[in-house]
Amino acid sequence: MYDIFAGREALESSYFLTRSKALEAFPMLKKDELVGALVYYDGQHNDARMNVALAMTAACYGATVANHCEVTSLTKDKDGIVNGAHLRDNITGDEWTVKAKGVINATGPFTDGLRKMDNAENLEIVAPSAGVHIILPNYYSPRNMGLLDPATSDGRVIFFLPWQGNTIAGTTDSPTEVTQNPMPKEDEINWILDEVSHYLSADVKVRRSDVLAAWSGIRPLVRDPHAKNTESLVRNHMINVSENKLITIAGGKWTTYRAMAEETVDRAIQVFNLKPTGKCDTEHVQLIGAKGYSNTMFIRLVQEFGMDTEVAAHLARSFGFKAWDVASIDDPTSASWPKYGNRISPNYPYIEAEVRYTVRQELACTAVDVLARRTRLAFLNAEAALGALPRVIEIMAEELKWDASRQKQEYKDAAIFLTTMGLAKEKAVQADTE
Repeated sequence: MYDIFAGREALESSYFLTRSKALEAFPMLKKDELVGALVYYDGQHNDARMNVALAMTAACYGATVANHCEVTSLTKDKDGIVNGAHLRDNITGDEWTVKAKGVINATGPFTDGLRKMDNAENLEIVAPSAGVHIILPNYYSPRNMGLLDPATSDGRVIFFLPWQGNTIAGTTDSPTEVTQNPMPKEDEINWILDEVSHYLSADVKVRRSDVLAAWSGIRPLVRDPHAKNTESLVRNHMINVSENKLITIAGGKWTTYRAMAEETVDRAIQVFNLKPTGKCDTEHVQLIGAKGYSNTMFIRLVQEFGMDTEVAAHLARSFGFKAWDVASIDDPTSASWPKYGNRISPNYPYIEAEVRYTVRQELACTAVDVLARRTRLAFLNAEAALGALPRVIEIMAEELKWDASRQKQEYKDAAIFLTTMGLAKEKAVQADTE
């Protein structure tokens, strides 16, 4: 089915494996009742880096990009039409107003909050669903192959896949409240572990202590407020225009983000009577770092800077051609090899130069920005992120001129955040008091 829908854009063709070949490809599998396996190809991406690349590319084309800013209310003209927003900088506390020809609400799970600012009587359209994932050591899956079962013991989907050098396993799908930093529940973590154990050989002991990180995301599933059955969910995305001309784009997924944006802007052109100078061409726009990139670029980074291959490959994948800019601001190591590439955590390829670069070029404002929204360390290993925290804060303090009080607050805030990523609360408290 995947091959049929993908057509010419398929990564590779699917194929069947016999029982013996399946065990050869995935030696951790339980042999009991195994008949064979169907192999299909899917893609992965680093959503944190993708999100930053989109924002930075937009900035290159003239967009004004601001993070850590919150909409506190909407402004309206004399006819009640939305024409701007009051904003607050959640770091400095500064407040200001931005006027506009129109406002687009693209806030994911927080969609209804903005819709209520427009009209308190607006129906809620988001049906938030929690998806918990856990991170396990890389020996839980082969390097380039994972496992997916769409029909578990209770009808849910389970998968465990190689991801960023570890293994990611999930996921749950349950109604939830919308919060800024959702917390995975212990019973959800144990459900995933229990399901994973059903597929693995008895030689592999699935242990709670193997969980390196555990986190929950919120899927912003949406209902059409104009549908006869308001409980039925929209499978893809939905664009809604309120009576006061607030445009809302909700639902969707990463694989359709660009089409969602194009459709939303096309609707805005109609609603706000805008006069574009041409047609949408984002389908052909390269993201920042794409120009000049090649799959062998990491080799040149190794040769030029004397970096570990793992570090060089990580920089190339994460920054594209901008990896050269990152590497060029790194300090030399104290070892004969590698000459460059000072890691912020010994078992992960993230380096100190990334901290400086993301502060200077990618609007990283807090330690959590670096650990969770520019690198993936917090998502991969909560304890490793806690261990890297002092050095990350030290570097950011140099770049942003933080005083001792700000550094202490950054440590406290980041330690609390890491408890939502699977760090035991007692370890966060202990670290905060040391």
